[in-house]
Amino acid sequence: MDLINPDYFIHAANLLLLCAYLVRDMLWLRLLALGSSLCAIPYFILHPAALWAPLLWSAVFAVVNLFQAWCVYTERRPVKLTPEEEEVRRLAFEDLPPKKVLQVLSLGSWGTVNPGERLLESGKRPDILSFVVHGTVHLKKNGKEVMDLVAGNLVGSALLLSGAPADLDAFAAGPVRTIYWQIDTLERYLCANPDTRIIMQRHLSRDLAGKLVTYSDRFHAA
Repeated sequence: MDLINPDYFIHAANLLLLCAYLVRDMLWLRLLALGSSLCAIPYFILHPAALWAPLLWSAVFAVVNLFQAWCVYTERRPVKLTPEEEEVRRLAFEDLPPKKVLQVLSLGSWGTVNPGERLLESGKRPDILSFVVHGTVHLKKNGKEVMDLVAGNLVGSALLLSGAPADLDAFAAGPVRTIYWQIDTLERYLCANPDTRIIMQRHLSRDLAGKLVTYSDRFHAA
């Protein structure tokens, strides 16, 4: 016992704590603070009269910093998107980091629409917003085909902005893979995340502009 000077441990603990105060990176701050608490524990044990109260507090600080360091690490850990999720990001959210894309997608639900199934009904106000990932959707008004929606298009985007009931019907031309969101849930999320809201509004604008061009081209061709 005489070979070990307890003061070495408290000096090491304080040096680590000093380094923690000097770094700017939160993960390193937590790890250095964790090391400081762990180094202090032997000092309290090897002291001629064991100091149980500060030892207990050092253990508590170590647990807290370990937990916080793990939280910071998991937040920074790279996100791996599935091929479908990566496709949605390519089509609509290229300016968002993968983690944000995953947050937006986690609010929605994936689904496959069978041929002939309706995605939008005339006269009704939709409560979901559907994003076409694969496949084609026919838009019809009074039984006449208006245009087709393809991958990257939103079903009901104009209605999302206006809040008006639909004045046309949307049918799946074949199997259509979509992700859809409850509009109320999506709006709450976007209000709390302005950066994502800007990206979504930008895609809505592109989506509507593309539909207008397609409709104009079809109208003049007719």
